[in-house]
Amino acid sequence: MTKNVALITGSSRGLGLALARELAQDGWSLILDARGSAALQAVERELTAITQVIAIAGDITDSAHRVQLADTAHKLGGVDVLINNASTLGISPRPNLLEYPLEGLETVFRTNVIAPLALIQALNAVSALKSAARIINVTSDAGVEPYAGWGGYGASKAAFEHLSAILAAERPDWRIYWIDPGDMQTQMHQEAFPGEDISDRALPEESVPGFLRLINGDLPSGRYQASKLSKPNQEVQSQVRGMRLTLTVADFERAAALYRDGLGLPVIDQWIDETSKGVLLGAGTATLELVNKAQAAEVDAIEGSKIEAGQARLAFDVSSEQLAAAALIEHGATALSNAVLTSWHHLNQRFQAPHGVHEDIQLTLSEVVTPTTKVE
Repeated sequence: MTKNVALITGSSRGLGLALARELAQDGWSLILDARGSAALQAVERELTAITQVIAIAGDITDSAHRVQLADTAHKLGGVDVLINNASTLGISPRPNLLEYPLEGLETVFRTNVIAPLALIQALNAVSALKSAARIINVTSDAGVEPYAGWGGYGASKAAFEHLSAILAAERPDWRIYWIDPGDMQTQMHQEAFPGEDISDRALPEESVPGFLRLINGDLPSGRYQASKLSKPNQEVQSQVRGMRLTLTVADFERAAALYRDGLGLPVIDQWIDETSKGVLLGAGTATLELVNKAQAAEVDAIEGSKIEAGQARLAFDVSSEQLAAAALIEHGATALSNAVLTSWHHLNQRFQAPHGVHEDIQLTLSEVVTPTTKVE
């Protein structure tokens, strides 16, 4: 039987090494990359006793090195998983942007943004990405949070995240993930805090289960957090905070009068203009949303649904859209869109129930995102 093949950059230490060890134990063939030849050779000796390992030392910013990695992947029949883990912190101690040497900033962007895209291009050029391959780009919370002193690294990770999102939009047939592994006890993290004790940070091995969910699961392309993906499904079940039934009605005024006046349901919110009309009514511990066809079509377009919602749709308010989405998919639901941040500050994603389970009623997961809430 043909083995699965993974290409992991930056795999001589830290997270890359932890991932290589786990996949080796699972029987994967590995192509490993790192700048430090001696350290990489030690990893190769360790893991060759378990599985097939091809270690190629070099700098990922070097085009000749990327071609060598791509050619090796092609000879093995292509890769099932590419993990773009190699990156650089940049200058340490970390300078503020106004003092950041521009040549140093260029180096950070070449390593953290351009090189991983160039590697994807090199693999694609020689058909070394299998049809069902997953591309996993390692990012950071510094890519979404504006930490003072992290301008070089954080800006590069923000660019890497948006690059990943655009690639996912351009290639919906691929699975492209950008994942935040969280703070870890790694050499790069220590370099970010020279002389400080970082023993309170998690070991890289603690982030591995989250990566395995992306490698072995069926999650849609998107941004994930390793710590959330590592949580068991029992924790997912507590994510739902409320349910909303949305009905698309032909006669909005009569429907609103029926439920608002006939049943006395209180108006929680409403949005009405010349064409689009909607009202949200309280219904005990749930809510009833009435919309006309124009408003329903507008919501369909915003959430990026592949098909129209139809007359009825169930929406669930959740504390973590990402975690609830992962659980739905693992239980047979199909994502009809990627998660999208709406103009009303909700992170929404549309799903189809599995075959045989109210297939004519779509589901929406919705997480409230306030200006002080970090979107993971």
